[in-house]
Amino acid sequence: MQGFSGDQHFSICLRCLGRAYATIGHGLSNVERGRIHLSESYPILSKNNIAIVEEDRCSICRSVFSRVDDFVNLAINESSGYEFSTFLAGSAFPLEVTDEEAILQGFFGNIGESIKKEFNREVGKAISDRTGKSVDKISPDITFHFDLEYYQVKLEIRSLYIYGNYIKNRRGIPQTRWIHQDNNGVSVEQIIGDVVMKHSLCTNYFLHGAGREDVDVRMQGNGREFVLEAQNPRKRSIDLMTIRDEINMTGDIAVDNLTFTSRETVVKIKGANHEKSYRVTITADNPLDPQKFAQAVSRLSGKDIYQRTPLRVSSRRSDLIRRRNIREMVLEQISGNTAVCVVRAEAGTYIKELIHGDEGRTNPSLSDEYGSPLRVQSLDVIWIYR
Repeated sequence: MQGFSGDQHFSICLRCLGRAYATIGHGLSNVERGRIHLSESYPILSKNNIAIVEEDRCSICRSVFSRVDDFVNLAINESSGYEFSTFLAGSAFPLEVTDEEAILQGFFGNIGESIKKEFNREVGKAISDRTGKSVDKISPDITFHFDLEYYQVKLEIRSLYIYGNYIKNRRGIPQTRWIHQDNNGVSVEQIIGDVVMKHSLCTNYFLHGAGREDVDVRMQGNGREFVLEAQNPRKRSIDLMTIRDEINMTGDIAVDNLTFTSRETVVKIKGANHEKSYRVTITADNPLDPQKFAQAVSRLSGKDIYQRTPLRVSSRRSDLIRRRNIREMVLEQISGNTAVCVVRAEAGTYIKELIHGDEGRTNPSLSDEYGSPLRVQSLDVIWIYR
């Protein structure tokens, strides 16, 4: 590293000197601060062999502020084709620059601001002036990352988040694309995401659901909450009513209550635990005894059960025993070897295993209470209590 020691000569401009006093005074530019504090700074400058020069000879800023317009042009060119109303500017300077500036500011008591902060502010003002867009330090639509070593800019595009509820009308559709790829690629995620992609011109999308139903289970009633994340969208002002109507035309799923939201909603819905009601159609090998079956159902209503991680998911979930409460279990109809029950259960209850017992891993089960093996013919989620 050059300067600041021995007989070596080092040069800084008034701007970089003024930045060392950035927290003193208000309404001044750093160049103005440099002029004001120049005379009182001479002892420190002389002691450390530091000369005051024009910006184009400055060892720290290297005249980068004279090229702000060039960086603004880069930002505008790179963001061409992207719709945005807010932005943020960030920057990365070569390590030698930030190291040398840290030493310089140490001479003056570390009461200044960094070159990065000043650059981000100045280029941000210039972009705002040129584009009419506003700076947003919390959740900008676009972040411009300026590389001051290679004089480049990279864009970080904030994802578009769309909240809603979905109903799944057909069995055999997984919630997300990575499950059951043999279903011609059709999933709740793809049906919603493809429509959003068409309108937002995003590069990819992900569905974040408030839980998930099995691929062979329908989602009915008030629907399941979800957030569709559209990555790198070129358009942000999209018509959610039109998107809703296009999705619902498929018939396989229906969405409603679409609104724009934020990443925080993803965390909120994924962390929610809601009781649910299910309608389950149950079959047996032989005709069911109506009285005996009704008594078995009644004994489970309001009862705590213990469920070991089901065999069907044991390869991807921890092997635990969970206590769950069956809030209510009601027999709706029974005929021959088929019965229909409505079950309201605590969040996290495995309903299929509640019926068939999962080889003793769910205790008690309806099969245990009835005294004969029972199977689930079909299962629907009919209400989520939220």
